[in-house]
Amino acid sequence: MFLGRTGTFSSGDDNKKGDSTMRMIDLHAHPYLKIANLPFLPNSFHAYTYTNGVWNPLSLEYQYINLKRSPVKILFNTHYIVEQGFLKQGIRWFSRALLWSVAPYHYHKMRAAEPWNTLIAQMNGLEKAIRNTNYLVFGDDPKLRLARSPQDISLLGEKEIAVIHAVEGAHVFGDPEAEGLSPDAFWERTRSRLHYLKERGVVMLTLAHFWDNPFVPQTDAVEMIPKKKNGKVVAGRDDLLFEMKRADWKFGEKNDLGEKLVREMLSIGMLCDLSHVQEEARHRVYDLCEEYHRPVIVSHVGLKKWHDHEYNLADEEIKRVHRLGGVIGLIISKRLLVDAVARYKDDNIGIPLLIDIMRYVKDLVGDVSCLGIGTDFDGLTHPFKDCYNPSHLPRLADAMSREFSREEVDAILYGNSWRAISRGWGEMAKPERTTRTKRR
Repeated sequence: MFLGRTGTFSSGDDNKKGDSTMRMIDLHAHPYLKIANLPFLPNSFHAYTYTNGVWNPLSLEYQYINLKRSPVKILFNTHYIVEQGFLKQGIRWFSRALLWSVAPYHYHKMRAAEPWNTLIAQMNGLEKAIRNTNYLVFGDDPKLRLARSPQDISLLGEKEIAVIHAVEGAHVFGDPEAEGLSPDAFWERTRSRLHYLKERGVVMLTLAHFWDNPFVPQTDAVEMIPKKKNGKVVAGRDDLLFEMKRADWKFGEKNDLGEKLVREMLSIGMLCDLSHVQEEARHRVYDLCEEYHRPVIVSHVGLKKWHDHEYNLADEEIKRVHRLGGVIGLIISKRLLVDAVARYKDDNIGIPLLIDIMRYVKDLVGDVSCLGIGTDFDGLTHPFKDCYNPSHLPRLADAMSREFSREEVDAILYGNSWRAISRGWGEMAKPERTTRTKRR
């Protein structure tokens, strides 16, 4: 079975160069979100926008020229359909006024869109974008291939990159109260839609996002930034342009729709992603994953050790993910990795921090087997200054090679995520006990 495109990376020291297999799975990114919602971009990964180390919400980080220079072999393209509540209530009045003035047609279309239909349109659009991209790939450059199953990935050619459908937010299934549906009727429709997504090749569902859904309670996703107040640096909410909402209910309420959804996902073989999910609910899902012998994914997060936020994972959660054979995707954004006050006048160099976090997890659980990467590129986050698009990911591999063995680097960038994919995606036999990467 072919598991990856190979390449080389240097150790970063001109006097001590070394080669290693370089392949990566990005557990969470949003290239088609940009392609679908920025009217000036064509429906292709060849769409070009200027990118640099300064945050630019209009840049396409996963444009093909960057992707082909990256070690990414499997890309989770995460479809996010903006919640209606967020569009109508979360966006500040002056931001709405700006949208009405510069893009009235597009903004009205988003506000009037039905989430499920929009999701299907995005999935269709991504598949067309893959075809459009490949029409303009020549020579030895890698082509994109839509993967609908682990078997498709196992058949990847040396010069192919797999793109997989993933979805962020269970709100795409609808709202029974807003639609006047009984709990039973709504669940049956949700179950049917979930099976449709499985047949279309959706590998993973992030259970919550920015606004309320009827299944799983979400955290408040507003990022914290350093602010000066009375001459003192304090953490403040970055809510000038928009506001997020934290759910005020618990997992298991609302007719047990959350547990029904998770059980059905685990039964049919769709990975559960717990990013954005409240901590108490995360533990309930860990219990269900243990019952079903399935791994769990937390695709783009940090650790409470560095940033004590509900969004991030405490040590006990790291140990639970590890025991389940799951993966924690470390995000490429210091805003979620480091406490706001500690970031005051920060240079936004992030790779050394990521290495520190990896070392901490290895010391905590005894190996690196629960570590992965979820960049969140093209998700309107603020990436590192030293790694702001996929073509810079070899820099991360270089830095890792100085601290970890060749086998550990490959496990973090690729092997751990592949293990979770192969054991959690599809109706497969219960996995045998997870083999851990031993400490050196």
